[in-house]
Amino acid sequence: QIQAIDPSIIITLGRFSMTRFMPGAKISAVHGQMKRIGDRYVIAMFHPAAALHQASLKPAIIADFSRLPQMLEQARKGLGRTSPDEPAAGPVQDDTKQLSMF
Repeated sequence: QIQAIDPSIIITLGRFSMTRFMPGAKISAVHGQMKRIGDRYVIAMFHPAAALHQASLKPAIIADFSRLPQMLEQARKGLGRTSPDEPAAGPVQDDTKQLSMF
């Protein structure tokens, strides 16, 4: 899916998706942080459901999500974009094809 969509910014929700981009990192140490990995930005976040299992995580989750708009803006600037709707610099290839369900 990542290869097909090729997003510039990825927000991981939880430890399992985070380890795809930050192997060996602990979610408790890197949650709410943004890292440039290759030509994309990755923001590690606790999964929101974690607050249901560990109520002590709720303030950290709320704080991380409240800082998300600023981190997205910072990532867009790092990618040379000024707004969410502005495409990345360079030519856009529109060779997409509708996938079949069957």
